[in-house]
Amino acid sequence: MAQSNATQTFTCALTGLSPLTDPVVTPSGYVASRKLLLTKLSENGGVDPFDVAGTRRLDESTLVELATASGGTAVAVPPRPPQATSLPSLLGMLQREFDAVLLELYDSRKALEETRRELSSALYQNDAAVRVVARVVRERDEARGRLEEFLAGDHGAAANAANAAAQRSEAAASSATSAAPVTEPQKRGREEEAMATEEEPDVPAKKAKTDEDESDLTKIPAAELSAMSSTWKKLSKGRKSIAKLKRSGEETANNEALLAKLAEGANEKKVNLGKSSAKAGVLCMTSLKSNDGTAEYTVTGGHDRTAIVYNVTSGQIVATLGGAGGDVTSVHGMVFDDGSGMMLVVTGSADGFARAYAVPLVGDDEPTLLGEAESNDGAPVNVTVHPSSSGVGDARI
Repeated sequence: MAQSNATQTFTCALTGLSPLTDPVVTPSGYVASRKLLLTKLSENGGVDPFDVAGTRRLDESTLVELATASGGTAVAVPPRPPQATSLPSLLGMLQREFDAVLLELYDSRKALEETRRELSSALYQNDAAVRVVARVVRERDEARGRLEEFLAGDHGAAANAANAAAQRSEAAASSATSAAPVTEPQKRGREEEAMATEEEPDVPAKKAKTDEDESDLTKIPAAELSAMSSTWKKLSKGRKSIAKLKRSGEETANNEALLAKLAEGANEKKVNLGKSSAKAGVLCMTSLKSNDGTAEYTVTGGHDRTAIVYNVTSGQIVATLGGAGGDVTSVHGMVFDDGSGMMLVVTGSADGFARAYAVPLVGDDEPTLLGEAESNDGAPVNVTVHPSSSGVGDARI
């Protein structure tokens, strides 16, 4: 701090600039510009910027204002700081100010980009939530519509069955009345029957529904369901027993050696099972074995619209099954042990039909097409012969 008889000049402890037009002194003895010091206090929450520990509080009421001249006003315009008295110094100041502006611009752009990313993420989450809510509302409305249709159809069918039963009863009663004279006991019996019918209006509807259930071809008959259930229990028990078995080290070594030979292509045998004039490609294949394990068969289907039954043991083609109107996409079969020497082969083709063939494994008889069924949903995805089948005439597909 410099003093003279005319005026006093103070240097700001915050910026180092001199002279000051609004000098104040803090309780700790530092001189600073009132405007800059109040700005600093608003930034750091009222903590004294000159306190090294950063714990002392500082308030505007504790600041002591210093007079720069008699009367409290400056008598001269403050001169430029010493670093701005030459052209190089001015250029340096401008460069520093420019760098500070660029840094501030970079920080602003960085904050703007971060804000944009957060806004984009929030908008995406909001859009996804709106889509989920819309889908849930649509599914709810569809479920309500189906429920209303189901309830309306159920009540309508029951009412129609009751009306039909009532009409049949009335017709039978009128025909009996017209055919023979009615005696007093018969009249009383008919009145009692009519009263019983009025007391139980739902009996005809239930009976009609039972008849309808018995005539429904989509349900499995009780005898067939019992045979399938017994077969399932037998096979399930056998699978559990196999799963509990532990293989010995010798069996494991033999299996690994067999896999290694297959990977190397040893004992590889190529057989062309399709027509040479048709588009190449086998689309499906299944492997079958005879019950005594002496013969192994392979059934394939492909682009040539045929299914080929190949005897792997003898290396001969047993049968060629035609009749499909499109690519054969699925095959399955079963060899029966009923002494007939027959194999049942089932195919599914791209024309939407499933076909069943009886293939004789002995003799010179030709395979026979047992029947075909059309699928309502396009080409069959898969066909399977149920393990409970005991013969060609007792097959479940």
